[in-house]
Amino acid sequence: MSRPIGQHLDSDTRTALRRLLAAGTSISAAAREAGVARGTARREAYLLKAGEPVEGEPAPEPAQPFRLGGSPESRRIVQLEDEVKRLRGELRAAHRAALDEEAVREILGTIARAAEEPPDWVLRPAPKRKGERTAEVPVCTWSDWHLGEVVSRTETNGVNAFDLTIAETRIRALVENIIRIARDHGPGRYPGIVINLLGDIVSGGLHPELAKTDALEVLPAALRARDILVWAFERMIEAFGQVYVPCAAGNHGRNTLKPEYKRYIYKNYDWLIYELLVRHFAGRSEIRFDIRESNEVRYRVFGQRYLAMHGDMLGVKGGDGIIGAIGPIMRGEVKTRGQAASSGRDYDVLVIGHWHQELWLPRAIVANALKGFDEFARLALRAIPSEPSQPLWFVHPRRGITSRWNVRVEAPPDRAGVSEWVSWEPEAA
Repeated sequence: MSRPIGQHLDSDTRTALRRLLAAGTSISAAAREAGVARGTARREAYLLKAGEPVEGEPAPEPAQPFRLGGSPESRRIVQLEDEVKRLRGELRAAHRAALDEEAVREILGTIARAAEEPPDWVLRPAPKRKGERTAEVPVCTWSDWHLGEVVSRTETNGVNAFDLTIAETRIRALVENIIRIARDHGPGRYPGIVINLLGDIVSGGLHPELAKTDALEVLPAALRARDILVWAFERMIEAFGQVYVPCAAGNHGRNTLKPEYKRYIYKNYDWLIYELLVRHFAGRSEIRFDIRESNEVRYRVFGQRYLAMHGDMLGVKGGDGIIGAIGPIMRGEVKTRGQAASSGRDYDVLVIGHWHQELWLPRAIVANALKGFDEFARLALRAIPSEPSQPLWFVHPRRGITSRWNVRVEAPPDRAGVSEWVSWEPEAA
């Protein structure tokens, strides 16, 4: 029976109650066993929790402040606690970095995942019926468009001019001329087309003089590039059915003053353009973009192995006043081939842009610039002007490359009045 309300606890009852509570007995059970009200037991439990000792038992020793250096064990504990804090901080930072990358890709809509290999039509010849010509794969490079840049005709001595309007006209001519050449001068049977999209799509204001003279800032230029490329790829799909697009970012698209080699593509507006294209064409089986974190793509067209990159990172610099960029490009190709072979990534043909020259070398195909001759080429390089163009070639399943074209994007010169198919000078008397 519980003690009547209002009657004080004697010391023996209180001690017994507290011992029950301290031993882990529930409040209700302790109240019944000690013969007290449940509220009394609850109050005593609260006092015990607050630290009031049980009568007849020694009070717990007050916690002593931790003294640094008190013992080797203590110092080791502190060291381990600090290490745990440091590792937790690094783990949180790593998670944030990964989430930031993922967030960028999620905002863009679709994560571009690298294909393990090109589409099947690039790797295996299309079956043919009796009397049909063997299907070949046309391959071209689109690079160094420099959208947003302005080139003055007067400052290039009348050789070239370039602005956004001229750029769009040249891109339309490029697309239509590729289709015309394939239709009128190729084998006529194509399972699809490979388009190496190799960077410097926008000017980017990379140099101070470009920042001053570009007609568009880099973000408006990138959005305009995306719109133009959407049209161009739709036209390629219409003409060839299937399109495979190995992608690499160039140096003009980077948003750092100097190249930063870690996470390079994520600091580059070319990559942003490519991801916007991936988002636009999401779910379309006719086109595949191949974007690698390494910023280079190794692929095959039938049995021929290609390595596609922008061309600014060949491990070489400089040039020659007589042979131009051929020297550094060939030295860089040798270095690139050695590195690729040592890592089991051999290739047959290196495909690059960057050097603003049309070159068909034994183991490299170098794209000219769509921008054409500019003030830097005239004054700093004293380079020979070349017509703006982009390369196109056809790959046969057994014979490899069968024909090569420099696709011009300007109207040919007027040759009115020339009627002879061939002429020669008469022999001197």
